[in-house]
Amino acid sequence: MIRVAVRHAFAEAWSIARSGPGLTAVAVGLIAVALYIPGIVLLLTQNVARLASSAEEPASIVATLLPSADARSVAQAIAAAPEVAQVRIVGPAAARRRFERTFPDLKEALATLEGMEFPTSLEVVLRPQSAEKGSAVAAAVARRPGVDQVQEEAPFEVRFRDFLKIVRRTAFALGALLCAAAVLSVASAVRLALDQHRDEIEIMRLMGATETKIRTPFWLHGALEGAVGGAFALLLLAGTYVAAGRVLAASPHPVLSLFWVRFFSAGTAALFPLSGAVAGFIGAALSVGKARL
Repeated sequence: MIRVAVRHAFAEAWSIARSGPGLTAVAVGLIAVALYIPGIVLLLTQNVARLASSAEEPASIVATLLPSADARSVAQAIAAAPEVAQVRIVGPAAARRRFERTFPDLKEALATLEGMEFPTSLEVVLRPQSAEKGSAVAAAVARRPGVDQVQEEAPFEVRFRDFLKIVRRTAFALGALLCAAAVLSVASAVRLALDQHRDEIEIMRLMGATETKIRTPFWLHGALEGAVGGAFALLLLAGTYVAAGRVLAASPHPVLSLFWVRFFSAGTAALFPLSGAVAGFIGAALSVGKARL
């Protein structure tokens, strides 16, 4: 019985889609565009975000040590300062893994360099109340025996993370506006379908069909429209990613390649058709809810 009801709901949803192919295509296209724009920004920022520190507390100061230095002793001496909250030791192997993860295109070239070894470095995290003393602490670290060079990282790290947040919020705001337009488009398509199927609705009501059974095909129609639009957006994103990868493979670029290292994970990719389905369902629910069936 349930199987028959589900089959009937899908058949009716398909019939509704065919009754207004023009509006259906517009709704699907709007949802695809609405999800593609924030999706491409999310893809780019996801890759660029790898340049930021993965640690919850980013380093305020990075000190590169001489090959002869005892990293543990130097780290303990720096950690004794009252302004310092933590000192992380990054050995040659860990530094190499970070470089290969950030610049995967250079991994093969790096492997051909025999005897190439990354220096050991120390990541110094300052206490929040001592952030303004970063320059003084950096100068003190630079004077310690075994330290080759020192670089302050906090200002760049903070600005970089803030920039990524602003870009993402702007993209999501634009995507929300486009999704609102897509919801209205779905609502228009469903409203037209309601008018075209008015006689069928009356017959179903006379035969004892419940209001839920009458409305379900329209809800399903909107959700499927949105899911198809989300799937199209995902396909466009995948096509853009593949095309960019081929262009960069033919003409490598050290900066542009940072934006196209990896695609979305399976979980993130699944959010696009799911988000489209939710937007389509909302549009259908708004239209059906206002209509007098």
